[in-house]
Amino acid sequence: MNYQSIIESLRVKALLSFLFLIAFFPNEVVSQVVQVDSITISKEWKDCNGTNKLIVNVNALCNPDEPPFDGHKTMIDVSLKNKKHSLSIRFDDPDYQMEMIAFSEKNIWFSSLKKARVVFIPFSYCSNSDSEKKLSYIILYNDKKYLYHIPFKCTEEDDCVLNADLNKSMSDLNPKIRTELIKKIKSHYKKGSDFN
Repeated sequence: MNYQSIIESLRVKALLSFLFLIAFFPNEVVSQVVQVDSITISKEWKDCNGTNKLIVNVNALCNPDEPPFDGHKTMIDVSLKNKKHSLSIRFDDPDYQMEMIAFSEKNIWFSSLKKARVVFIPFSYCSNSDSEKKLSYIILYNDKKYLYHIPFKCTEEDDCVLNADLNKSMSDLNPKIRTELIKKIKSHYKKGSDFN
């Protein structure tokens, strides 16, 4: 047996061993968290709970005019701390392969209820479907936190209509806050472009 045939035999054995390892060890698909167009927002204000500090972190923030629109791990982390409460909520998007988060600081808004500020954090998605849009809201009030996903149907003419009974899906929300939020959603989200 010459050296060339020995080397070739070793190569074949190495390749077979590699294929054996691939075939018999489970392949686990793990989403990769990469800092892609990430943003961190910090806001402070005072109310009956003292000084409030809000921090919003978004990973895989999309630009609706430029790809990519999907593929990166999308999540939004929100925390609110004051002398009475410490809240945190994370939306770790299970559909990250199909959408990225469309978020803008200017869309965060506040309301007051019983001398406390209510925080509304809306975000939507860049995705592959133009006929179905999804709007999400994180709401923080005193020691309570809420996350709602609100579906819309849109036409080819870019007209969008609410596709859910919000009074039912938000029944756990304070009635005054719920009424104000529903009014905002119905008046603001009418066109596909309103979701960006």
